[in-house]
Amino acid sequence: MYRISINRTIGALFVAALAVFLVTSNVRLAMNSLSLYEYGFRHYKVDAATGLSLEQLSEAGRQLRDYFNSSEQLLDVRITVDNTTRSLFVEREILHMRDVKVLVWKVYRVQEGAFVYLFLFVTLGFFILGSNFGGRVRRLLIIGSIVTLVFVGAVAAVSLLAFGPLFLLFHFASFSNDLWQLDPYSSYLLRMFPDGFWRDATLLIGVASVAEALGIMLLLAIMEWWHRWRMRVARSKAPQFG
Repeated sequence: MYRISINRTIGALFVAALAVFLVTSNVRLAMNSLSLYEYGFRHYKVDAATGLSLEQLSEAGRQLRDYFNSSEQLLDVRITVDNTTRSLFVEREILHMRDVKVLVWKVYRVQEGAFVYLFLFVTLGFFILGSNFGGRVRRLLIIGSIVTLVFVGAVAAVSLLAFGPLFLLFHFASFSNDLWQLDPYSSYLLRMFPDGFWRDATLLIGVASVAEALGIMLLLAIMEWWHRWRMRVARSKAPQFG
């Protein structure tokens, strides 16, 4: 009974790790996608809201992306206006982005940890149990994909119906200070990345995660069909006696 409980726990962790890996991988891709930033700048007419050109905004987005992947503690986005280079953000925005970077790096570590668990589970499982382990991995991948679909679907539904309150709750849960409460009329950060951008990014991450989960299920179904087809062909070619 104790061994069964451990096996179930390890399997449940695999299911959770798969869902976490898919979602956090897409979060990481989104945070590093300059194309996504530039989409938001164009779609929400950020150039008109900030007085900055799309080229300046793109350069600011590139510096933001680089900051998330650097060892720098404080953000210093610099743009050139009338042949003068100046910092774009004020101190409160810079300090808030330091908190955001800590959160982003936690997401990175969670993604990497989920990948390591998935890799070790599959590798050690096949090493210890051999080909018999394949059936269990397939079942867990299907369950993990279904869990991903349910979780992402629930978040997407809430985001479509009440993104504002959900986004506010996220800030209260993620940050221990009020630095994120910026003035929407003077903050370049808020004008560059309005709530609509974050709603679109959240939905994009959800769509990508759903597509990947469905892709896993489709791939497994194709592999199962291929295996059954090969078995039928092999039986049909086997010599018949009697």
